[in-house]
Amino acid sequence: MIEKESLQSLIDSGEGYNVEFKVRVPSKVRELTEEICAFANADGGYLLIGIDDNGLIIGTNLENDKPSAIQGSISENSPALHCEMCAVTIEDKSIWVIDVPSGKDKPYIFSGSIFVREGANSQKLRTVEEMRSFFQECNKIFFDAIPCSWFNIYTDADEQAIKDFRTEAKLSPSIANKQIFENLELFTDKGIAKNGAAMFFGKQSERKFPHAITRCVLFKGTTKVYIIDDKVFGGPL
Repeated sequence: MIEKESLQSLIDSGEGYNVEFKVRVPSKVRELTEEICAFANADGGYLLIGIDDNGLIIGTNLENDKPSAIQGSISENSPALHCEMCAVTIEDKSIWVIDVPSGKDKPYIFSGSIFVREGANSQKLRTVEEMRSFFQECNKIFFDAIPCSWFNIYTDADEQAIKDFRTEAKLSPSIANKQIFENLELFTDKGIAKNGAAMFFGKQSERKFPHAITRCVLFKGTTKVYIIDDKVFGGPL
């Protein structure tokens, strides 16, 4: 339970990444749960009910069924999320505090959607790029671990790259290429090659991944106006 002094400090600091004010419980309780989901997908935070946007303490009295309705809505998050909720009195006015922890099992999904905290606001992820970025941030998926349906280790792998790897790793010639890929965890659980396999051993993988190149430019002087040489390096990592 948050102490009165700590709560007053949160109010004085205003809304932000970890604090959200609400004058009252919205008619649609799910609006609160969306904020809670966003906090859980970030670093946690406090939802303060009874405070206006300017930090003025208005106070609120929740009807008997409201706390249970809020907890019921919170329980709809997947995976399960536990939040503490209590009332704190300041200036003879009741403020309801919902303490949301930073989730250990991110991402949390509410009503089929992922909500995240962006600055002092909560937003719903809408595009594949936004979702991929979020999953990467919470260590759920990385580019090199994504299944690469087009890559076949027998037809698309650069044999010289594999040979060079064998030499550097001092591997026996008797070890099959497939075993090397398995040892490096370059297959998914379903046996599909990952992007990492194509990036590390693929023939001209930049044809499929245009951004997988290194470009080096030599300029005359330091003004970066006159280019003397320009070369792009591709191929397997």
